Amino acid sequence: HGDDEYNIAQEVAKLEAKLGDDALREANTTSLDGRSFNLDDLVSVVSPMPFMTKRRLVILSHPLARLEIKETKAKFFNKQKLTKDREKIIENFEKIPLTTALVLVEHKLLTSDWERKKGNLHWLERWAGSNRERVYVKAFPLGDMEGWIKNQASQEGGQFTHEASKRLAELVGDDTRLADQETRKLLDYADYKRPVEKEDVDLLTPDSSQADIFAMVDALGMRDGQKASENLQRLLEQQEHGYIFAMVIRQFRLLLLVREILDGGGGGDEIAAKLGFLRVKKWMSRKLIPQAKRFSLSVLEEILDRLLNLDEDVKSSLIPVDLALQIFVSELTSQSHYHSTSR
Repeated sequence: HGDDEYNIAQEVAKLEAKLGDDALREANTTSLDGRSFNLDDLVSVVSPMPFMTKRRLVILSHPLARLEIKETKAKFFNKQKLTKDREKIIENFEKIPLTTALVLVEHKLLTSDWERKKGNLHWLERWAGSNRERVYVKAFPLGDMEGWIKNQASQEGGQFTHEASKRLAELVGDDTRLADQETRKLLDYADYKRPVEKEDVDLLTPDSSQADIFAMVDALGMRDGQKASENLQRLLEQQEHGYIFAMVIRQFRLLLLVREILDGGGGGDEIAAKLGFLRVKKWMSRKLIPQAKRFSLSVLEEILDRLLNLDEDVKSSLIPVDLALQIFVSELTSQSHYHSTSR
């Protein structure tokens, strides 16, 4: 768990490699996405015996996605129900046979540094700690992206100037997969004979889609369908469609958190502090406040529900990602029950 997606992927790849050659890995590996997979079906997925190897590998990414949506809207659920949901998840985990290795991949730290210092471990991490004979937890915190880029370049046999690593960090945000891809591309351009300069980054690395995501959400908040569609089309032409969808979901989750703080009487300092635990930069948290004010809390909850339903349709191959995004933009800018607010 952690926000260093690149090194998490490397760790998972090492586990897959232990299964043997390509044929054995394919026969004994199952990959699941918790945003669309129902955890009630987990036992049936992990139960089959391995083929010509000691253990099977089941990789479950975003294992708590569905539960977290419920917890985000916790005021609509009693705490006893949430506790039972957690207990049911743990019960399923404890039914996993020894012939199957279940790998849970969460692309954020389960417990923030601040909560860890207070001794408040995430409930899943707490369960893992009490079952050390069968479960182990490995954290992959991102830390400083500029340092990450310089270290990655060094491992590849190249160098980045301070200005170049700073600029690339600004463009890729906290996406270590993208950072690795761009680092290799820039080192190739410099032919490993000189340090990568800021000018190289400006020339070869496209600007982050974050600005266009903000612009699109601004247009959605103002119910400007034409402008929102134009921003979406530009994003679809520049970025991988699944990445855009994930960014839109993340943006609205952040807006929901900001709206809850505002409705509770909180201000900019509290928002920056709480979003800081999610590694949201202070400048970004300031930009989220006026956006959040364009939506009521109930509307943001409806929007997240709709995004999850569309995500399920995409995962089930009922519609392509670009169509799901176009449907979402059309619905949000045309349906009257999605009303905005300026409070």
